[in-house]
Amino acid sequence: MWTDRQLAEFARDGYAVLRDVVPAALRDRAVARIDALLTERPPADGHTGHHFYWLETADEPELAALLVGSAAMAWAEALTAPREIGAPPVLQVALTFPPFPHVPGRGHLDGLPPTEPDGRPGTFTMLIGVVLSDQSREQMGNLMVWPGTHRACAELFRREGVQALTANGAYPDIPHGSPTPVLASPGDVILSSYLLSHNIGGNTSPMIRKTVYFRLKVDGHDDTWRDYVQDELYEFDGARRSVR
Repeated sequence: MWTDRQLAEFARDGYAVLRDVVPAALRDRAVARIDALLTERPPADGHTGHHFYWLETADEPELAALLVGSAAMAWAEALTAPREIGAPPVLQVALTFPPFPHVPGRGHLDGLPPTEPDGRPGTFTMLIGVVLSDQSREQMGNLMVWPGTHRACAELFRREGVQALTANGAYPDIPHGSPTPVLASPGDVILSSYLLSHNIGGNTSPMIRKTVYFRLKVDGHDDTWRDYVQDELYEFDGARRSVR
C-alpha cells in the first residue's frame, strides 16, 4: 500500500493523489446517480462555477460505494492506523460548470465558522475525494491546494491558540503563494489533511467537473480536536513514522 516515500510526501505536503483506486463499474454507477441528481434538482439555467449536493451517505449507496466498495477507505485507514475511521454521515457531490476561468488567490479550511451543534469548529481528520471526470490538466475544475500549509496552520494554532482557528472565518492567517492544481484522472483518489489550505479551481474545459468528497474522522476526534489542529500529524500515525 503506502510506500515510505509516499508517506513522507504526505507528511511534507499535506495531500496525496492515489492512482486508479476506484474501478470503472463503481464510477459508472456514481456518475449515473449524479446525472439523475442533475435532472431531479438542476442548477439554474446558464449556471457556471461550482454547484454542490450535500447528501446523507446512508441514502446514497451508489456514491458511498466509491469509498467503501473500493480500496479508498483502506488507503485512508492505513494513514491513521491504529486509529480507526468512522463512517462519514454526509457526502458532497462537487461539480464545476464551465466556462469558469478562475484561479483562487488563497485557500480555506472546511467546517468554519462553527457548524457543530455544540459550537465546536467542524474539524475532521482528512478530506478524501474520488475523481469522476478528467482533471488531468489545469483549468478542469481541479482542486487547488497550497502544499505544506497544514504545517503552517498547526504552527499558527500552537503559537496563538486554537481560537486562531476561527479568528478569520474559514481563512487561516498564514502566507499563501501560488496554488497547485491537483491533476487527476477518473478513478484517482485525493487524500488531504483537514489542515491543508485549499480551494476550488476554474474550469474552462468542455465538461462538468465531477468529484465526490467524504470528510473522515478517526474515532475520538471530537474529543481531541484541539491536539490535532496543533500537530498536523497527530492523527496520521502512518505518516509520522515516515519522518522519524
